[in-house]
Amino acid sequence: MFEPFAALLIAAIGTLLLTPPVIRLAERCGAMDQPGGRKVHEQATPRLGGVALGLTFLLVGLLALVLVPHLRVSFDQNLPFWVSLAVGTALVFLLGLYDDLWHASVGVKFAVQFLAAGIVMVYGGVRIEQLGIPFDGVVSLGWLWVPLTALWIVGVTNAFNLIDGLDGLAGGVAFISSMTLFAVALLGSERYRIVLVTAVLAGALLGFLRYNRHPARIFLGDCGSMMVGFLLAVLSVVGSAKRPTALALLIPILIVGVPVFDTLYAMGRRLLKKVLVEKEFRPSALRAMFKADKAHIHHVLLDMGYTYRKTVLLLYALSAVLGLFALAAVLVDNDRVSFGLMLVGICGFIVVRQFGGIRLFHNGRDNPDPKP
Repeated sequence: MFEPFAALLIAAIGTLLLTPPVIRLAERCGAMDQPGGRKVHEQATPRLGGVALGLTFLLVGLLALVLVPHLRVSFDQNLPFWVSLAVGTALVFLLGLYDDLWHASVGVKFAVQFLAAGIVMVYGGVRIEQLGIPFDGVVSLGWLWVPLTALWIVGVTNAFNLIDGLDGLAGGVAFISSMTLFAVALLGSERYRIVLVTAVLAGALLGFLRYNRHPARIFLGDCGSMMVGFLLAVLSVVGSAKRPTALALLIPILIVGVPVFDTLYAMGRRLLKKVLVEKEFRPSALRAMFKADKAHIHHVLLDMGYTYRKTVLLLYALSAVLGLFALAAVLVDNDRVSFGLMLVGICGFIVVRQFGGIRLFHNGRDNPDPKP
């Protein structure tokens, strides 16, 4: 059991050492995130943080493969999964890197993301093949597992990209999600297939937060946020795949709850606005769901008067609570209880988004922290 914690520590040190040169590289090649529009920062900031994360993940992963016998056994026994995960992650990372440097169209992004999802589904065996109805047993999805799994992977990949709107927000939420998945994997049967990978990912994110917290010296960028989202989407399915009940999907939803609920809420709100307010009933109204705006949960909390740091802390706390719900669902191993926990989590998200929660971090309206 020592290996995962050693991997986490080594990965944290890795990003601590690799991020400063990546900052200098981004400044030299002009990969800077400019302020304006939907963005809340006020000065140009490097956006290639995913490069430091990716290099750390690769190097520590290879080191673990050489030094940890259990991981080598798992690698040999599950070669298609590991190879497909590596190829899919590399595709998403390169897509994000291209977007950070030269900007990619929405069509290209979705095409590459679905390709990466297809690779891990077809060759890696990553599948959501059944759904549990909490009061009516398990339903086999048949061929519907294909679109559902693909939409899950692509959806979570983009959800982490969309929530990357404040210093340290996406990285911190991803760290909490990684640690939750790490704990869930410890309680399951996928120990050395998932635990070490999530430990490396969590460690890399922890080290990166040293430079990404407010005021950020570097952002994750698309190469970082999409890569992290893709990894968590795939690993959360694999880590829960051995559970034949509703837990197989409920646990992953809770693990990455904040970005997923925020994305679904935003899409639903945009569609309802188009249909109910603007009276647009044509199929083209569906495009409104994908139109960017400044109404994600972090924007809303800032508008309520929360400071920059307190907004991030509140969303960290919400993510941690959802993670605890996921662990409780695993320990209880009861579909109805797990479904209830997910409903409570959804209600908690709505309360925080609509009313700012119980204002544990806030007393009256105060001025936002100065932006970087």
